[in-house]
Amino acid sequence: MKNYLLLVIILTLLCSCQHSNYPYTEVESKAFLNDITKNARASITDLTEVKKQPADLFGIITRYPLSKKNQDEFNKNKGTIVAKDDDISDFATYTFKSYELTNEKNEKLKFIDNGRAVYLQKLALWDYDKVLSQNLGIEIKLNHKFNTLKGYIDMEFEMPDGTKKETKIPVDISVMDKIPE
Repeated sequence: MKNYLLLVIILTLLCSCQHSNYPYTEVESKAFLNDITKNARASITDLTEVKKQPADLFGIITRYPLSKKNQDEFNKNKGTIVAKDDDISDFATYTFKSYELTNEKNEKLKFIDNGRAVYLQKLALWDYDKVLSQNLGIEIKLNHKFNTLKGYIDMEFEMPDGTKKETKIPVDISVMDKIPE
């Protein structure tokens, strides 16, 4: 009985400390999630843009404005920021809730879970309407190739403080597309 009680106490303490290293407020979490869900879109990959051949990979691309601290570092270091794994995007996770995707042959395509992480991948920095932003991406592998891909993806993004936001991303892409800036 003592061992059981000790185990319960330790587990309670561990669970109560699990978000103690998350340095962002609920307001910051909500603002971040609003930005990434507002800007999320489906896109072909760089390789598909070059090859213009049927592909079984595509991505969800999004962005959010850099913090004042990161903008200052970018300006001070002449266009670079040191990756420290403490940016708000490093804490975000996602879940695919539902999706429906079809190719030009009207085949229903399915995601292939190839051991991908459920975290957002940092991509290039970009200036959108004079606001320096961090681009983020999620690579998705499908069970069949496509020339055109249509449908939707419902996803939920979550932060360690429990803040969540769902979004429905329309998918209407072609291997002939250009990747938008």
